[in-house]
Amino acid sequence: MACGECQQSNFWEKLGRCTQCMWQLSVVSVLGWSAWRYFYRETPTQVESIALLFFCAAASILLLAHGIKYVYLKFIENAA
Repeated sequence: MACGECQQSNFWEKLGRCTQCMWQLSVVSVLGWSAWRYFYRETPTQVESIALLFFCAAASILLLAHGIKYVYLKFIENAA
């Protein structure tokens, strides 16, 4: 996701530093999982359900990667 606040061009430099991206991913994850639960929980083998599951999983994994790198940057690099 591109945002106006982030000036780094490399993905690995941006990971864990852009709080706007982390908030966007949090909202997308919550809304996506809520939509899947509301619309497709009863029919998990539909194509739409599987597509939404992949979307939600990708957003959640990217949010997890941001969170891990954020914790690493805040606690481990600042302690050194």
